[in-house]
Amino acid sequence: MSVTQQFSRGVAWMAIGNWVEQAVNFAVFVTLARLLGAKDYGLLAMASVFIVMAESLVRESLSEYLIAANELEEEDLNATFWLLIGLGVMLAILLLLLAGPASRTYGEPQVRTLILALAPSVMIVAVNAVPVAILRRAMDFRILSLRAIAGVVLGGVVGIGMALAGFGVWSFAGQWLVMISTNAVMAWGAVDWRPGLRTSQFHLIRAARFGVKVLGLRAGELAATQTPMLMIGATLGPEATGLYAVAWRLVEALSFLIATPLRQASQSAFAALGREGGDAGALLLDLGRMTGFVALPFFTGLAVLAAPIILLVFGSQWQAASPVLSALAAMGLFICIGRVQGSFALAAGRAGMLAGLVWSIVGLMAGLSWVASAQGIVAVAAAVVLANYLVWPLYFRLAASIAAMPVRGFMQCHLLPLVGSGLMGAGVLFLAGQRPEWGPLAQLAVLVPVGVAIYGAFALIFMRGRFQLLLNLARGH
Repeated sequence: MSVTQQFSRGVAWMAIGNWVEQAVNFAVFVTLARLLGAKDYGLLAMASVFIVMAESLVRESLSEYLIAANELEEEDLNATFWLLIGLGVMLAILLLLLAGPASRTYGEPQVRTLILALAPSVMIVAVNAVPVAILRRAMDFRILSLRAIAGVVLGGVVGIGMALAGFGVWSFAGQWLVMISTNAVMAWGAVDWRPGLRTSQFHLIRAARFGVKVLGLRAGELAATQTPMLMIGATLGPEATGLYAVAWRLVEALSFLIATPLRQASQSAFAALGREGGDAGALLLDLGRMTGFVALPFFTGLAVLAAPIILLVFGSQWQAASPVLSALAAMGLFICIGRVQGSFALAAGRAGMLAGLVWSIVGLMAGLSWVASAQGIVAVAAAVVLANYLVWPLYFRLAASIAAMPVRGFMQCHLLPLVGSGLMGAGVLFLAGQRPEWGPLAQLAVLVPVGVAIYGAFALIFMRGRFQLLLNLARGH
């Protein structure tokens, strides 16, 4: 089977697994949000800032070396595993030390106990990272998809059961720990490799050098995600944090429906094409055409229909999250396209350059969010989007330089989808303004098909080749 065929099959499996995972996760998320309310969700968001950062530093950091390496030996696997264990122990200890100060900073005593309860998840993820990397390198995405589905189902059952039993915010903690434990058990059951002591200083240094760069990248990505939470939590309180967290969670979940299958499958495909002398740049350009074609209208629709979506899904008590969602919807496009560009850079070994771009976003975001916090939560959301978009052109330049292709082609491929999405958004807003008395269900039932029809007509006239591109990628051509 060719690399592109493996990629297509991998995308299919990851799409199935990710879409089912996100659907179940979203149903659980909505159920818990309705049962527990904004304050409990805000408390979890405050604590999870630290947990999510620690977990992600071990989830796809040092183990990325195992995917990018041209030759992979037993010593490389062992070296990476023990480096991850050491990193996980250090991060778990750091969480224990930070729990008290974080709680005092927020002025919420429960934050400390939540951090302490969730801290073991970091070691579980660290132990699990190498088996997941082995499966990704082999492009065995079927197992990865099934483990993700099993994790969210079992975690959701536990979380909802605890909420109905009156455990309050601890329901989130139960869901979290069960989910990642299930993922770990299934990943270890799918690989034959087991850790050993057979390695060398050379292999440790080689894995660490690459891993440190990726670690800087992951730390930057996490800081970019969690900085607004910290700013809002410190300046506007738990309720505002909960509103932002709900809006961000919705954007993130919908983005991952598109981005995660492409990102994970494409990184393995880019690396394999690099090892075999294939044209990884051409694949990246095709993925850019396809992703912009789908993501631009999707997130434009999310922005213009944020109010009825929030009312229908979460209820009137979450109505204040609607303008936040409208502002943050633009982040969905960056996640879908920018993350695939990041996977391309990682596969080419450019983790250090990519990390520099991410930390530039963090610096801009911290300054802009702090200034914007005086104007409220919507202004902070707008500052988050602005910081990412100011740096995004440099992602295009990095991808073009690696592929040895003109940057203009990578950027111009999004021009027509942008125009079509703008026309679609204007049409939907105009029609919505003619019927302000409609309820949220009626608005979505009418406006979503209208938006699809407008964009679909534009695409058939001006972007007919994109449909063929989707078909070719699905066939593995």
